[in-house]
Amino acid sequence: MEKNKKTKLWFIRHAQSKTNASEDHRANNLHLSLAPLSEFGLKQSNDIVNYFDRAPDLIITSSYIRTKQTAGHLIKKYPHAPQEEWEIHEFTYISPNKCFNTTLRERKPLVSEYWNKNDPLYRDGNGAESFNDFIGRVRSVIEKLKSRKEKFIVLFGHEYVISAVKYLLEKNPEEITPKEMQDFREYYLLNRIPNAGKTEINFVL
Repeated sequence: MEKNKKTKLWFIRHAQSKTNASEDHRANNLHLSLAPLSEFGLKQSNDIVNYFDRAPDLIITSSYIRTKQTAGHLIKKYPHAPQEEWEIHEFTYISPNKCFNTTLRERKPLVSEYWNKNDPLYRDGNGAESFNDFIGRVRSVIEKLKSRKEKFIVLFGHEYVISAVKYLLEKNPEEITPKEMQDFREYYLLNRIPNAGKTEINFVL
């Protein structure tokens, strides 16, 4: 790998989805990965192209519909830019089975219960990740990014993933214990990322 190579990374959180738009939007599918953008989110995705004055060397999305919709206008503007799908989907710490036919407001007690447990190894059920698994996945993404030769990479992802990348690069914890889990939760709440928000990171490898 080329030494002292600088890679510019832009992480863009997906635009507003229907589940973000209202605390009372009812998730009537089994997995929130299927939640599409709201009307306002579609406008945000169109405006994202204004961030760019040249094509990225690589465009990455998660498997979730909302990241692909958010990237859509950029891909249309730069159709020859390479595209890949990576494991940068959102941290699903509550089992999707518990989320079926619920609203964000109704899920809030489940969110509080999960973070109050403060157990990095706890897995809520089918389709859920433990915090330890999630951090391991994000670490793998960071290592994969370090191996790439492109100089300008844009990733369309999710707030927890983007926050975890920033947290790991800034804090570099050796292990994940309840203390690190609590630290991350505080870091996340202090550094919220808006829908369609851009986070710039420069890697020097």
